[in-house]
Amino acid sequence: MSALQEDAIKLEAEAKTKLDEAAKLKELALRYPDLKKRVGRWNKVAYYTRDVNTQVTRFDIRHNCGCCNDSPLEIWPYVESSAGNVYSDPPSFQVGERHWMGGDRPYDGWQKSMRDAGIPESIVGAVSMHFKQSREDRIASAVEDGDVYEEKAE
Repeated sequence: MSALQEDAIKLEAEAKTKLDEAAKLKELALRYPDLKKRVGRWNKVAYYTRDVNTQVTRFDIRHNCGCCNDSPLEIWPYVESSAGNVYSDPPSFQVGERHWMGGDRPYDGWQKSMRDAGIPESIVGAVSMHFKQSREDRIASAVEDGDVYEEKAE
């Protein structure tokens, strides 16, 4: 196979991928007329609408920065659809930060913004469990290392 033939096959594959993406976007736009797009850090693309806020069942959890010891922790709630994930509006919530001893520590009042947006208690509860487990892991690690460790309950 010649280099030109290989280039043509590669371009055809790229075109098919783009056409598939366009078809999914059309489907989402028909289902959610007020759908918007947000591109987050590291080019995370989220299509979002307030219409799904009370219906979200899953979430992405990630730190805003990979190198900072106090990197903000983001929660991106979404519903799954045949055309891709549809995120809440707002598409992300900063709920805490990476703790210097490991795990994550919540911001004071982090639940309010999620509840005010209509995010279900099942999601808020899952994030609470994440913080609880992070705290327990930090305490266990400090005790194991023989360090004195005090931290207010979260």
